[in-house]
Amino acid sequence: MTVQLLLTYAFWKARINLAFFISHQLGAKQAFQLFTTPLRKEAYPKPKEFDAARRFILEVGETKLVGYEWNPSSAKKILILHGFESRSFKFYMYVQPLLQLGYGIVAMDAKAHGESEGSTILINEYAEMIHVLEKKMGTFYACIAHSFGGIALCWYRELNIQPECRLILIAPGTETTTALDIFCSRLSLTQQEKTALIRYLEQRGGKPLNYYSITRIAKKISNNIFWIHDQDDSITPIADVEPLISAPLNNVEIRITKGLGHNRIYREKSTVEAVISFLEK
Repeated sequence: MTVQLLLTYAFWKARINLAFFISHQLGAKQAFQLFTTPLRKEAYPKPKEFDAARRFILEVGETKLVGYEWNPSSAKKILILHGFESRSFKFYMYVQPLLQLGYGIVAMDAKAHGESEGSTILINEYAEMIHVLEKKMGTFYACIAHSFGGIALCWYRELNIQPECRLILIAPGTETTTALDIFCSRLSLTQQEKTALIRYLEQRGGKPLNYYSITRIAKKISNNIFWIHDQDDSITPIADVEPLISAPLNNVEIRITKGLGHNRIYREKSTVEAVISFLEK
């Protein structure tokens, strides 16, 4: 973390601790706001691969989101979805390999990320972005999704059944319960405070927290899934994937790597090659 980010996080931590001191309801509300706020929005230079893209604005409700499109006439379009505190530019290494094979490509900056509007993002808002895109462009041949983009994609696909769409999940946010555990640990929340936050989340979403689980969703959908995960991922731990490794599903192919962590994994040349190989089967 940069010094500025550390100071921002320290400010939020103090603010949340004070709120919990006043009441658990207020503390949970403040903690929820941080949980949905991407703090890391560093400048990222525009890669040369994006120079040839058509930049467009997608209106989702009242929010304007920025997207990029290549080869729009292709019958096989690939949607690229980034993770929390990331942006479309960081997936430039997929552009040329996909274009060389004739695919169309769409890469989005999700709400509150990159050049898109907004300050917070919820899983249903990410899913709604995909829904609006598909209404405009049709069902995607495949989607490549990293981290938070992975759980949002799977949740959307469960609600909008399109079994022909291939799902490529790279270090996806497998269990929302784990994400919340890590978040609460970083804030040093007590068990009572954590329970209050979970209650707040479940009241807002109308579902138990473990409902937002790729392990659960994968058993419900029939899409072909290619899942790449690293043993040393500290953000989305490999332990969350174990249920699908020990009891594999016919529609899920899992590739385990070592030493790539949570972010390097999607940039690795071998990952790009594995993704292309899956698409070309």
